[in-house]
Amino acid sequence: MIIKSMARKAPSFRQLIDYMLDIDKADEQYHVYQNLFSRQAAKMEQEYVSNAQRMAKRKNGNYLYHEILSISKTSQLADNQQKQRLRDIAYEYAKRRASSNLVFGALHDDHDHHLHYHLLISANALGDSKKTRLSKAQFDQLKKGMEERVLKHYPELEQRVVINQEAGERLSRKGAERKRRTGKVPQRDALKAKLNTMFNQCDTKAAFFTALNEADLALYVRGKTLGVKHLTTGRNHRLKTLGLLEHFQTLSKRIELDEAAHAQDKASIKQPKLEAVKETSTERQNTDQEETGTSKQDDTQAKPTVEADSAEKKAAKETESIPSEQMEVDSVAMEQARRKAEIDTIRQQRSDEAEVKERLKRQDKP
Repeated sequence: MIIKSMARKAPSFRQLIDYMLDIDKADEQYHVYQNLFSRQAAKMEQEYVSNAQRMAKRKNGNYLYHEILSISKTSQLADNQQKQRLRDIAYEYAKRRASSNLVFGALHDDHDHHLHYHLLISANALGDSKKTRLSKAQFDQLKKGMEERVLKHYPELEQRVVINQEAGERLSRKGAERKRRTGKVPQRDALKAKLNTMFNQCDTKAAFFTALNEADLALYVRGKTLGVKHLTTGRNHRLKTLGLLEHFQTLSKRIELDEAAHAQDKASIKQPKLEAVKETSTERQNTDQEETGTSKQDDTQAKPTVEADSAEKKAAKETESIPSEQMEVDSVAMEQARRKAEIDTIRQQRSDEAEVKERLKRQDKP
């Protein structure tokens, strides 16, 4: 089932009535009337015009709505049985859509595969100056409710779910017309093919963004909306509208699992190296402590500056033996070793100064 609504901003009541009453398309016995007293085209027009004059004039205001109800034909019922059921559906729709408004409906049977009603609905209720307006959300709810009712109460019509189906690929009006005539939409189909290839072949973020760049595309996020932007034309394409949102979500999960696996492998490699570096740092600290204790007892040790240079060279030599990955992992341990070397040097300098003062005192004695 398909439901369409088109607003008109001009009081073209007679033109639409004449189109709806086309003898080659319309079937008079299935006309629909709501809040209308006349049955002739001219008099129905007068009722619509008279009722519209009650509304306050407003620039770009709506005078009427031209709406269409369409169902696909089934081989399980005769034509008149299908038309009777569709007439009942049209009356129910008019009641739900605008129960107090003027409504005229005509059934057209000029297509091989479907029947449809044209409805002329006044913008305001009968005798009312205010317009009857449905928000987009309200109109969507109305359409969904009507489809659910048809599927439940008229299963013999064998209608498939259209309005309530999950969001997938959608086309603009021009795109839909082109696809109806030619069976394809060249630019859109080419873009879908490119993105499908990327989603199926890329396993990492780097590979995906490289592929996007080579295709002159960029990923964008606007609120909860995901899409791609063509960098040359500047045109945005929503993944949901292209019917590719699920494909992108599958790619995201695949990349997430790949990154998690790499992170785990990297952690398993770095852990033993980290332990080895910590052991080396501990041994170096013990050695430095032993050397410090020995230097305090040895009166003939070298000058503090020489020992400091030696300690720095020793630390540098040990550092060179550590791979670059270990350096990144154990940066904190290296910083602690450097500070310890500085503290040891300061302590040695103070010890030497105290020893020099003691010698000078002994020399000064008679």
